[in-house]
Amino acid sequence: MVLWFKDSTGIPLYSLDSRSGVAISAAQHSTIANDLGQRLFFSVGATPKEARLQIRNIKTSDGGVYRCRVDYFNSPTRNYRVNLTLAVPPEEPRIFDAQGKEISTVAGPFREGHELFLSCQVSGGRPPPRVTWWRDGVEISSTSHPSAVEGTSAMVNQLFISTVTRDFFGSKLQCRAAGSKLVPAVSKEVAIQVHLKPLRVKIISPNELLTAGRPVPIRCEAWGSFPAAKIVWLLDGEPLRSADITVHTDTNDSNLTSSILTLRVTAENDGAELACRASNAWFSGGAIEDKRIISVAYEPVVSVHLSNEDPSRVITRAEGENVTLKCRADARPPVTSFSWYKNNMRMSGENGETLYLTQLERESAGSYACAASNTEGETRSSSLTLKIQFAPRCKPGTEQTSVGSLNMHSLHVKCEVEADPPDGVRFSWTYNNTRNVSPVLNSRISSHGLVSTMTYLPQSDSELVTLACWAINNVGRQTVPCLIHILPAKIPDTPRNCELHNDTVLEVVCLAGSDGGLMQSFLLEVVGGVAPPAYNLDFTRGPPTEIDNEISTMNDQATLAPLFRIQEQIPQFKLHSLEPGRDYQLLVYAVNAKGKSDPPFVIDKVRVGSALVPPYVDETIISEDPTPAETSHQDKQKQQSQMVMFAAVAAAVGVIIASIIVAGFVAICRLKRQKPPEPQEVRKRMRPARTDVPSMYAEDDVFDDEYQRQLDVRCSRASSTIRSSRYVSEGFVQYSQPSLN
Repeated sequence: MVLWFKDSTGIPLYSLDSRSGVAISAAQHSTIANDLGQRLFFSVGATPKEARLQIRNIKTSDGGVYRCRVDYFNSPTRNYRVNLTLAVPPEEPRIFDAQGKEISTVAGPFREGHELFLSCQVSGGRPPPRVTWWRDGVEISSTSHPSAVEGTSAMVNQLFISTVTRDFFGSKLQCRAAGSKLVPAVSKEVAIQVHLKPLRVKIISPNELLTAGRPVPIRCEAWGSFPAAKIVWLLDGEPLRSADITVHTDTNDSNLTSSILTLRVTAENDGAELACRASNAWFSGGAIEDKRIISVAYEPVVSVHLSNEDPSRVITRAEGENVTLKCRADARPPVTSFSWYKNNMRMSGENGETLYLTQLERESAGSYACAASNTEGETRSSSLTLKIQFAPRCKPGTEQTSVGSLNMHSLHVKCEVEADPPDGVRFSWTYNNTRNVSPVLNSRISSHGLVSTMTYLPQSDSELVTLACWAINNVGRQTVPCLIHILPAKIPDTPRNCELHNDTVLEVVCLAGSDGGLMQSFLLEVVGGVAPPAYNLDFTRGPPTEIDNEISTMNDQATLAPLFRIQEQIPQFKLHSLEPGRDYQLLVYAVNAKGKSDPPFVIDKVRVGSALVPPYVDETIISEDPTPAETSHQDKQKQQSQMVMFAAVAAAVGVIIASIIVAGFVAICRLKRQKPPEPQEVRKRMRPARTDVPSMYAEDDVFDDEYQRQLDVRCSRASSTIRSSRYVSEGFVQYSQPSLN
């Protein structure tokens, strides 16, 4: 009989009974109805040495001292004891960081060169497990100890590395717990994240000569940084913000960060320091950089100045002095040629760095600039202004002038000069004749600025005098005086090359001749107005208009008397209302205080087309006669016959003509017929007053006044109103020849 007991329990857990005489292998097995007994089975085996007590699904509580009791038929009972020690595997390790946070897969980040701390804690296990740290199959920490936390039965291994090296980047750490060789060890593995400093940075683009103003890409690469390095470009210590592309790549051997800078340089950047700086934000003071000195090819930077480095942009010098200008140019590659400009015009023969201006003249004044050239191009400097101060000199065109004079008529002679500075110019005059040279009294001189005026009174018409005008300023005295020759005045020359223009208004244009030494004006006389032979008067149109009466009156007079005159300051005349279909003669004179030109320029047989005649305006003629102004056709024929008769008698005898004229006017006054306005009235209203010079039409004025008095005696009736003249202006005088009806 075999009985199994555990520890001190007196009740057997398991029994095998063969007392009935059966073989031991066929003996009856019995178990106590508890958990352990149900999991027990005793195997006898073929030999006694093979007998085993088997425990299924062993538990921690199954460990202890098992006693085997064997009862024999003919031998004493024997007891055998077996101490069963169970090896319990520990729980999975748990890993914590320095802050006590449990790590599942990745530990860190840890910084290169700084410390690393991890704690591995293992609970359970029999015997208590041994906790170790492993890296790449190599044990790196084997010291473990029970946890110091009360109530916790765990083993702890704390890993501390004072300096994390670069080789920890991408590595894994493993915590193992091993208690007995009977059970495999349990472990947990975590990846280590390490932040790395950049190891190396380099500007890999070739250091070539850069062109000013042209963008060029420059590449910089940094190795070894994790995470990606921050790349900063600096030019002479100043950050640049035109880095367009930044790329980060992770490779097996290095971490690469690249940056491309689009650099646009100027001439001022030549010789500047370009730096590429790489840093990692996790590290303070760990930036590294690569530097290079850049060379820039640029067009010359040019400036012009005085040789003594005077920065003034306006230079003032006097005539006769010297000036030296220097062209300063900064360029890469060096300047190959220079050129100089004056008033934006290139100066021939000047191709040096220095410009020498000697014996300055007034014409030397202007703006000067220089230009420099190299392989990159040509650049012109800003201008430097050179002002030349000079002694007074005659204004161009006034060096010698001639002035006509009239006996005992004062002349105001003007002298105008140019000078710099214009302030403080003083004048003096001399009087030169055939006998001597004498100064002019200051009382006769009036000066203002650059103009001086002298009053001169000629003593005779034949005197030839030359007045010399001198001026002086701070630079010096005028070397050559301005000469004014006083000559006896002459009658002006006849205008020449007179032409008719009849575009919209009939216009006479001439060329002026010599003025005779005096101010001249120009006079146009219109003579004639005779109808051509083929002209036929139509008396069936009705009552004659005012214009018909006036023109028919003019046609009956002598053709040498002007119909009207026009006076202008220039030889250009406009004729607005000549009658169409009639032939006129135009006489053009030049007039000054000495008289008018003789002979005139004559334009014959001038006929005006109807398209050039402005429309006439109907007007009412005021008359004292209360009878209607209309007359019968017989009266018109009678009037025409009288006019023809008067013209024939006037051609035969002058005295009879005068009598007929007086009788005609008396008859007209008695019949109280309407008539055109008296030409004397027109002339008085239209003639401008001339008080400055003697009238050259004095005889005409006497004749007109006498003729007016005769008309006033013979006919006191008010004359009819006339239409307003289209010729009257301030620039000319119009006269109308009196009718001889």
